[in-house]
Amino acid sequence: MTTNGQNENTPNLHPSGATLKMPTRNTNGTSQQPGDPMIPPPGITPPQFQSFISRATSIAGPEIVEVILPDNSLSGGSYENPCHGYDMDAILDHDYFVTSAVISPRSVPEVQEMMRLCTETGVPVWPYSIGRNMGYGGAAPRVPGSVGLYLGKNMNRVLKVDTEDAWALVEPGVTFFGLHEYLAEHGLREKVWLDVPDLGCGGGWMISRGEGSRKGNR
Repeated sequence: MTTNGQNENTPNLHPSGATLKMPTRNTNGTSQQPGDPMIPPPGITPPQFQSFISRATSIAGPEIVEVILPDNSLSGGSYENPCHGYDMDAILDHDYFVTSAVISPRSVPEVQEMMRLCTETGVPVWPYSIGRNMGYGGAAPRVPGSVGLYLGKNMNRVLKVDTEDAWALVEPGVTFFGLHEYLAEHGLREKVWLDVPDLGCGGGWMISRGEGSRKGNR
């Protein structure tokens, strides 16, 4: 038996009268230091955050670490060129679902090191491949102030294609169109048939089981 399309055994995630807990913002009335994020991670003090960023930078260099500063306009973004660190289709305050920083690792060892650092420091993580899976939040974290782990920017290689069993091992940033180009360049188009080439990536379809969000986009 269902109510409003929801199974009676499914917990009500949005009870009547529920309110969203507003994140702590670095705005007027707050002591700001250079490098403080717009939305800090919950429970993390400014010195702790700066220590986290310093250690993250030491793992793989400053070029893969970007802090979302208070003066960021949070504007722009489209399906073709998705934004990173915030919700480009915001239905709440535009600065609600915002990361404190975006980190773009280049390898599995760097991902592992970043996850160890986040676990040690208690900083929440929001991993995503490219940021186009709008049904599951895209690049906007469900916990404001999380650190976004942008896996698709630098990890975008096709690692292996098995033509006998028709499967491919790819990094998170490989799109369907990118895989199509790889197959064409290596003369494999007649051996492996791919879904219609598009800008989406396999990671998003894996998360949604190849059918999209069962509860619709949210």
